[in-house]
Amino acid sequence: MGVILNPVVLTLSINPFLSDYSVPVASYSIKDLEKLTGVKAHTIRIWEQRYNLISPQRTETNIRYYTDEEAKHLLKVAALYHQGMKISKIASMSEAAINACIVDTELSPGNDHAVLEKLTLAMIDLSEEQFLTVFNSCIAERGFKETMLQVIYPFLQKVGVMWQVGDVHPAQEHFISNLIRQKLIVAIDKLYGPKQESDPKIILFLPEGELHELGLLFYSYLLQEMNYHVIYLGQSVPPEDLVDVAKKYQCRLFVTSVINPAALDNFSQTHSLLHKTLGDNITVYVAGSQLDNVTAPSICKISTIQDFIRFLASVV
Repeated sequence: MGVILNPVVLTLSINPFLSDYSVPVASYSIKDLEKLTGVKAHTIRIWEQRYNLISPQRTETNIRYYTDEEAKHLLKVAALYHQGMKISKIASMSEAAINACIVDTELSPGNDHAVLEKLTLAMIDLSEEQFLTVFNSCIAERGFKETMLQVIYPFLQKVGVMWQVGDVHPAQEHFISNLIRQKLIVAIDKLYGPKQESDPKIILFLPEGELHELGLLFYSYLLQEMNYHVIYLGQSVPPEDLVDVAKKYQCRLFVTSVINPAALDNFSQTHSLLHKTLGDNITVYVAGSQLDNVTAPSICKISTIQDFIRFLASVV
């Protein structure tokens, strides 16, 4: 795909705020549908009026909104439309015919747009079966690593934008994140093998207060694949425990991320303790939106996954 992948997108969170509590939880504005489908709101209104593809509901205060079912239907319509099918033809098709076309389109090799639409549908519908159908098809075609880089990253970029403005509901975000997390853990387990003394050691951790683990798990996968001896400590690690592990394994390389603003001070304290205890000869690779104004000689910011892979490949 040739895209530059920002590692922040693998660290989704939940927006706890809803703008209009009179609207049911599973509801979408026309702008939400625009972001979901990639079809302009003006075009959606034309389709609505001319072809009666979807019908908005209204709140007690006369605000238009669309249900999950309508959002899913429009996603399917948009997927076929993006493949070049005329909207007049799609509008004349039954739901069963649309579903059959979606399956055929999704399974076409290299059809990334249709794959993203199908993953979005699986998230909205909370359908593990739909997710696994798409994910396993991509694995068979591309392999795990390229599926993560070419499919899951762009998908999470899309979901991340939706989450930022409250268009992804907490249950949907939890659902899709946990499915991806499960796949990462299984893939990491398959890579495990005995470590050699010469293998470079690296510690992966999240500072106290940081719980967003998807990115860290993918880094673990990449590092295992490059024959690093990965010491994975996971979420919310106290700085003293991190230092104890680093001293025990004589490790000077670390990978972390900071997405939660509340964890930034904890990261700074952890970094200071690492320096005080281990000296200047450490490198901490850090991803995350909270590190824009943090600078130190030992901090190496992860701007793209490609850069991260290239640098660590040169160390092995």
